[in-house]
Amino acid sequence: MGTEFGLFEGPWMLTWEEDVDAHALRRQGWSISAIARHLGHDRKTIRAYLNGERVSGYRRQPPDAFMPFLEYCRQRLSDDPHLWASTLFDEVVELGYAGGYSTFTRALRRYKARPHCEPCRASSGRDVAIIAHPPGEEIQFDWVELPDPPAEWGVGANAHLLVGALAHSGRWRAVLAEAETFPHLVQAIDAVLRRLGGTARRWRFDRMATVCHPPTGRILPAFAAVAKYYGAGVDICPPRRGNRKGVVEKANHSAAQRWWRTVADGISIEAGQNGIDKLALPMDSRKRKIDGALTTVGALAEAEPLLDLPTRPFPAELEQTRVVSPQGLVSFASNHYSVPPGLTGAHVLVRIRLGEDDLHVVTAGRAVIAHHRRAPDGAGQTIRDAGHVIALERAVLASFSDKAPCRTKVRRPPSAAAQAEAEKLRGRPESDVANRVVIDLATLRFLDNASNVLLVGPPGVGKTMLAVALARSAVDAGHRVYFTTAAELAAKCHKAALEGRWSSIMRFFAGPRLLVIDELGYLPLPGDGASALFQVINQRYLKSSTILTTNVGIADWADAFGDATVAAAMLDRLLHRAAVVGIDGPSYRLRSHQSHADNLRKGVTGRAG
Repeated sequence: MGTEFGLFEGPWMLTWEEDVDAHALRRQGWSISAIARHLGHDRKTIRAYLNGERVSGYRRQPPDAFMPFLEYCRQRLSDDPHLWASTLFDEVVELGYAGGYSTFTRALRRYKARPHCEPCRASSGRDVAIIAHPPGEEIQFDWVELPDPPAEWGVGANAHLLVGALAHSGRWRAVLAEAETFPHLVQAIDAVLRRLGGTARRWRFDRMATVCHPPTGRILPAFAAVAKYYGAGVDICPPRRGNRKGVVEKANHSAAQRWWRTVADGISIEAGQNGIDKLALPMDSRKRKIDGALTTVGALAEAEPLLDLPTRPFPAELEQTRVVSPQGLVSFASNHYSVPPGLTGAHVLVRIRLGEDDLHVVTAGRAVIAHHRRAPDGAGQTIRDAGHVIALERAVLASFSDKAPCRTKVRRPPSAAAQAEAEKLRGRPESDVANRVVIDLATLRFLDNASNVLLVGPPGVGKTMLAVALARSAVDAGHRVYFTTAAELAAKCHKAALEGRWSSIMRFFAGPRLLVIDELGYLPLPGDGASALFQVINQRYLKSSTILTTNVGIADWADAFGDATVAAAMLDRLLHRAAVVGIDGPSYRLRSHQSHADNLRKGVTGRAG
């Protein structure tokens, strides 16, 4: 029997943040004991999470005590489908079942032990009550899943249509959505209500998981806030009462048969929305007879006393995944918005808050990479940030060359770097290429073309010393230099963001001719810290030089930052013009300790270790 897990969070478990920190610290070489002390948990717990034996946010569940009795219950209910659960419970208790009655009945439902009885479950042939629908009293909502949508819509196997119908008059309107999540539901409800011209006093839903808790029918707190915002009450249909919202069910049938079956390939979502709107409007002319008088759906709907709507939609936060185009653009609502260069093909999130005019483009790690004012939906506009345009043009021009094709009949002997690699293959000592690179950096020629320097190596090998020496040389040469650590930079940016000084702090870090960022990777950066570091690098790209010291290899930056997209974009800008110096060897700080240990061993044993 496999181990079962149930969703749970308690003080003796690791949260998702602690789980990520534990793995990051372990990768950096921390011992399990050190990680346990740092996070405030015991070593057994830390070891279990690092070995994958436990999952954050889940706890082990004991074996189900009902399982030994499952086959007996199935056989008894197969013999008698109408056997009372209380009678069956008395039987299994005598056989040794130790659980409670409510646990027993939940297990019967969970494992579907009772067979289906069609005569008892069918609703056909039963008496049906007439339900009164006073004017302006109720709107019925329902989702319709539309299979096989046009590939251009990019919504997967099904398109999603929210239909809202006035229960008294039968007027209905419908809105296409990319998904059936909570923010998409709120956005679609607001659009339907505005097409109807107001809201009724009550909203009726079936047991949608985004509206209520399906087993109990209790409204979710998040949706309760939406209903209060629009001033409407919410009614949930009783289970297995599909005819309780027959008005919207009929509208669903009309939309599926008279519109969806005729939707052609190659049209846009906006064209599809126009099609459903064109169908709904003429259907207001359907005939109705009320108290012997002939009227239409439209006339009844115009007479309904609907409530006024708020000026703006409920401020739900909507996120949609998009892919960055080669032009550095992402699409949203038939408009295009720019992002920084170097992200072609990356998956990003477009985030908006309903009723607001701002649009943010963020990475999977929640780092904001672009901010725009929204264009009207469906306008077909392209919104570009001036900084993004300049950076994209520089990146394109830097990769473009108008030089003549290379001549083939020229003499090009092996370079010093090639000769060094050849010496490695021959087994001879490597020539001092690294020393020559450092000596060349000391001339400060890298400042003239805004190149960067990356000093990579384990702790104690002299990265900070070299960075400080280069910075001191730049100061002596009359250049403006600023030295900081990665953690200090992230903290200053975070504080500036809270105080509303983001533009000022970006100008501050963009000002020095040489910026030295020390100890990158020694401490884990939070999500906004990685975003801030990316923004600083982006501000200085092709304008001024940056020296970074890090103990994390370039191949491991994605793990260190926790966001592959931000790491790739940062490396793209750093390495475009850069000298990467790898330093290896024992720590200078520990050499004296090792020498002392060797001398002590020699004095005790009479020989060196």
